[in-house]
Amino acid sequence: MSMPGLLDLGDVAIGAAIRAGESTAEALARVRAAGEAAGERASAETSGLRARFAALAERGAAERAKRQAEARARAAGALDAAMTAVASSALVNRIVDVQVDRMLRLFEDEPERIQPLVRGQRDTMVGEVVGRVRAGAAAGDAAVDRLTLRMSRRGAEADPT
Repeated sequence: MSMPGLLDLGDVAIGAAIRAGESTAEALARVRAAGEAAGERASAETSGLRARFAALAERGAAERAKRQAEARARAAGALDAAMTAVASSALVNRIVDVQVDRMLRLFEDEPERIQPLVRGQRDTMVGEVVGRVRAGAAAGDAAVDRLTLRMSRRGAEADPT
């Protein structure tokens, strides 16, 4: 029999956990059988076994959650690496180049189709800039109004007449 491989260690751990559960069940059954005969002593042993069993279950759940989080992190890393490989591949670069060349030819051959789009985009951008300038001016006006109001109040407080 050979030593288990690194990937088989998870299966070994699961097998050990199952065997531990079986042993615990057997021990619990023996304690219950003895409990009927031994009374209070068996009750103390049973509660101790239950507490240990609960602690083992809690630890097992924590380990499972930890392993799931590690598996998700590995999967996310693999997905990122795959997406980077695809995005930087020569085939994708070639496809993008062909499409850019096609669009540039379209701009060159049919400028009348593109000009309304450019004008519309320009108008939208100008409208946004004008809106931002107006909003900034309104905010500036409000700040100046607050400042002059404060200054006029201070002057009124300093002048007792």
